[in-house]
Parts: sequence; structure tokens; C-alpha cells
Amino acid sequence: MPRILSIWLPQLPLDRRIRLEDPRLEGPFAITVDVRGALRVAYSNAAAMTAGVQAGLPLADARAICPDLLTEMSHPVRENLLLRALWRWADCLSPRVSLDPPDGLLLDISGCAHLFGGEDAMGMHALQRLGDLSVTARIGIADTRRAARTLARHGGKPVTCAAPGETLYALKDLPLSALDLEDQVSGDLARTGLTKLGQLYEIRPAELARRFGLGLTKALSAALGQTPDPITPKAADPVYAARASLPEPIGLIEDIEALLEKLAERVCARLQNDHKGARRFSLTVRCVDTGDHSLSIGFARPCFEPAPLLRQFAHPLGQLKVEYGADWFRLVAGEIEPIRLRQMTTGEEARRGDERARLIETLGNRLGFDHVRVFQSCDSHLPEYEYAQVEAIGQPEPRWEESPRLRPIRLFRSPEWLRVEAPGRPPARFVWRRQDYTLHSARGPERLTARWHAAGDMRTRDYWQVQTAEGPRLWLLNYPGSGPAREWYVAGVFP
Repeated sequence: MPRILSIWLPQLPLDRRIRLEDPRLEGPFAITVDVRGALRVAYSNAAAMTAGVQAGLPLADARAICPDLLTEMSHPVRENLLLRALWRWADCLSPRVSLDPPDGLLLDISGCAHLFGGEDAMGMHALQRLGDLSVTARIGIADTRRAARTLARHGGKPVTCAAPGETLYALKDLPLSALDLEDQVSGDLARTGLTKLGQLYEIRPAELARRFGLGLTKALSAALGQTPDPITPKAADPVYAARASLPEPIGLIEDIEALLEKLAERVCARLQNDHKGARRFSLTVRCVDTGDHSLSIGFARPCFEPAPLLRQFAHPLGQLKVEYGADWFRLVAGEIEPIRLRQMTTGEEARRGDERARLIETLGNRLGFDHVRVFQSCDSHLPEYEYAQVEAIGQPEPRWEESPRLRPIRLFRSPEWLRVEAPGRPPARFVWRRQDYTLHSARGPERLTARWHAAGDMRTRDYWQVQTAEGPRLWLLNYPGSGPAREWYVAGVFP
């Protein structure tokens, strides 16, 4: 009889921040998700729960309950990477491991439990190992995949184990929500007064299928082992790496670069054979006196050729201090992506794209890719939100879309105050940056209101396009109904 162990990770996004030792976790902190255009709390730490912030609350209500609450949006890609890392780690428990996204793992432990002293001891061992990794988990063990998954999520204990052949008894007191049914089916069951799985045992499957559909009977029969419900292990992702162990240490940069070239050729050959490229490469250099040194480089687009790799490693290798030599090297490719075929071009556009990618890679590897940013146009009526800064890596060549509204070529982050000499709307004479200006012509006002759904300056604004007699065209700003009417600001300069 097969035995299945299910690992449920109930707060995986929060555990990812805990593993990174995020300082924000010292106070109330929550992970939010976008539900139909509205932010809601999905996970909250102990301090936030003590303050009354529970999962499912709208973010506005959560901040009203706990003004000190700090939040971060859920990042499914990085959370999936952590789940896959735990999937590879689970090989220490069983050779047959399957992903149960977005927050679970499934292990076929048939014939493995005795190595840990029994199934309960195996479950506690897995729980302890995950705790050492700062990951919260709940474990269920049963004869079927669905039953083990149900016990992990609804068993009520850290480790819930159904003895072999006792799945029917172990599930009878669990709620019907444990079957993960569609909302309509769950609502129909609730209206009939059925609340527990055991109540379904007394009803013929044909009657259940006629009244509630085949989805209910299929889920129930799979959980009870009446129909096959195996787990399907998936092979681990291939690792593109190469290493070299030397009988004698080397210390000259030229020798290290020559060895790196050989490692790069081996790794890139495997990438090319699989029609893949890597956005990141890591080189570990083991010095005989100071231990391991890790050097990393990144690329704006997937790389599968040794030449760009060697070019980007030239700077970090130049900063490496190898006094007594190094005798062990390992090159690993990360962030693997398939290579997408594209039309070969030899014109100016192709050359400009290659130069842009090389510039991003060079600056990113020296300054950090999060510091290399480009402007991206956005659709907003407020001038300060009509553009955003995004990381240049991974972005296509920017194509700036002009605003449908006339905007200055230079917009000040904070409007600069001016001194009114002759009042008016806009002022007839004023002083800005120690220069006197006289109004020649003006166009406006353009009245803008604040974004009602976001925090910030809620005052109404009036903007004027002003042509001065001295030549400069300015964008003047006034807040009608807020403060003295004589207070004016320069918000930008037109070309």
C-alpha cells in the first residue's frame, strides 16, 4: 500500500522575508495580494496579528487597525523559487518528491519511514529540519495524495498521520472545505446542512453526483483511495556548472582567466546544446589561505557565449586578492531561460540594441543592477506620476510615449517657491532664483485634483503656462483654497 506525506507551507511568502532577516519583521508586518484591483492582507506576522491584522482584511482597514503596519506585495516568482529549492531539499526524505504549488510538497514515502523510526518520527524529523531553515510547515500522512494533503491543511496538529487502511476514519470529522471544491458546490452543500466529510459516507455516490456534480464524487473517491491518485515526481532542473581542482595553486590573473575560459566553454556548450541561456553566472574561487570567494555577474539578456562572460568577469577578477594562490574553481549558470530565435539584422537598430545591453551589463555588474534604471511613461493625470523609474535589466528598449497633455521638459521634484512682486492670477511680476520676471502672456489654469485612492498631498492644484518678457517659459503652480492666495511656485520649465 502506498504511503504519501504532504508538506504544507502555510506562510511561505512570510518565511521568505524571515529567511532574509528583513528588519521590518521586528514590528507589525504583512504580505498583501491584489484581489480584483484591491489590496488585501494575505499573511501577517505575530506582531501584526496581536494588533488585530488578520488575513483577508482590506489593506485600508488593516492600516486603520494598526497604523504602524508595514507591508509588501506578494512576489509569486521568488516564492516559487523558494518552493523549488525546498523541493530539491526534500530528496533527503524520499527519492520521489512532487511539487504541490503554490505552497506544498508531496512525497511518496513507501518503504522510507523505517529509516527515520516510523512515520510519526519521520514527520517530526521533517518538521524540525524545516524549522532549522526558518520555514513553518504542517505535515499530513495518509494512504492517498488527496487525503495526506487534506490532513496537512485541516488536521489541526503539526503532524497528522492516518494509520494504513484508516483513511476513512481519519477524514470523517474534517470539514467539507478540505476537498477544495468549487464555490458553487460548497454553497450547495452548505445549504443542505452537510458540513463534515463523514456525512457524505452515508449517501450513495450516484445521488451525490446527480445533486452536486461529478467533481464532488471524484474528489471524495480520490481522497478515500477508491480511485488511483498517485503523485508524479518531476526530475530536478539541470544544473549548468563546471569545476576544476588543481594539484598546485595558481595566483596569476592570467592563469585564472585562462582557467575561467575553459570552464566557460564547457558551461556554454551545455547551454547551447539545450538552446538555453543564463542571465547570471557565479564563480567560486577557493584560496588556500582565505577560503572561498564568490564572484557574480549578470546579463541584460540570456548569455550562452564565453566571450561576453569573460569580458564581464574581468573587473571582479581584477579586484580579487589571491596572495598564496587558489586551487579550486566552480562556475555556475543561474536564471536559465530558453533562447528565443530572432531575425538577424545588421543595421543601426541592431547595433544600438547590442550596445545598450552591453552598457547595462557593465554598469550593473559594477554598480548593482538595481541602480541602473530607465524612465517609463505611465498613464496618470498628475505630472509626477506620468513616469516611473524601472530597472533597466529585462526591459525592452524604452519607447517614450508623449503625454496627451502639454508638460514641461523639466519637472521639479519639489516645486520651487517664488516671491510675488505684483499680484495677479498668475502674478504680473515675481522673483525666482534671484531673477526678476515680468508676465508677458499666460495660459490656464489647468486644475488637477489629488488621487483619492492613494495617500499624499490632497490639495487641489492650478497650473499655468507662463511666457515671461525675459524669455523663459515657466509652469507656475498655485493651491486654490489652501493657504494664502499669494503663494506661488515654479513646477517646471518649458523648452
